[in-house]
Amino acid sequence: MHGDHTGWTTLEDRPVFPNATYRCHAADWHHFVDGPEPDRRTASKLAPITGQVELFDTDRTLAPGIDARHTPGIDARHTPGHTPGSTIYIVSSGQRRALLLGDVAHSPVELLDAGWEAVYDTDSPAAQAARARLIDEIEADGTPVAFPHFAGLRFGRKTRASATNNVR
Repeated sequence: MHGDHTGWTTLEDRPVFPNATYRCHAADWHHFVDGPEPDRRTASKLAPITGQVELFDTDRTLAPGIDARHTPGIDARHTPGHTPGSTIYIVSSGQRRALLLGDVAHSPVELLDAGWEAVYDTDSPAAQAARARLIDEIEADGTPVAFPHFAGLRFGRKTRASATNNVR
């Protein structure tokens, strides 16, 4: 819900995509928009889409695949820490999957040591725990991952093949 991820939602107080459904974890919406101490800029920016927002508060499937072998599905997984409603998205088709990890990490160094953190984490211990779990998960099976803040915006894999651990 930070401005670097929501800036395109509205323009001149009108939704950029007037027919879209916006999905968001309820904890983030309440933290940034309609909670007791909302972020004024975010709340103002998102006010025009309020009627288009579908909130969720549990891990869930957002877009099921029609044919499990060929059509990808998209699942949301709550990973609080960076923000209260921080969410990662899992795109899957059959047994294959990739993770869109949002702000779980802002730099590859955070995948080498979960203790490194972004200055904007709202709950540092929870963010570190979320990173540690994801590091274990993506190292274990070589799942492709993408982070919006990594240079080049490409998918890569995290391996533990050497003592230097490389994010490729």
